[in-house]
Amino acid sequence: MRAIVFSLLVFVPQVFGVTPGFPLELMEPTDIRDIERLDYEVVRLNAKIKQCAAAGLAPAMECHCFYPNKLASAINVYQTVLEKHPDWENRAVLWWDSATTMPSNLHLGGVKLTIEKPCQNLVSL
Repeated sequence: MRAIVFSLLVFVPQVFGVTPGFPLELMEPTDIRDIERLDYEVVRLNAKIKQCAAAGLAPAMECHCFYPNKLASAINVYQTVLEKHPDWENRAVLWWDSATTMPSNLHLGGVKLTIEKPCQNLVSL
């Protein structure tokens, strides 16, 4: 029975074109520009979240709400990227740029969790 369940867990994602545990590797320059734009917005938002948490303004889980412009920008770019690349949703994305020898990565599921947290009860925007 365990062998059947394991086989299904391995087989089902492959049928739908998803390889579990492996990031989606980007090779096309236009795809890399899209993900780098999103990564830039996420890095900017995360820097503000870290500053907020370090200053004790709020727990890190709530700090994104203190920066509505950066949050809105990240949401806008995230939605634009997903409209163009719907198969990236909830996936880890890996890419190399010409400036580094190490790959960069971003998990869009993690981005989604950060930007979709409600803010209405935390601060008035």
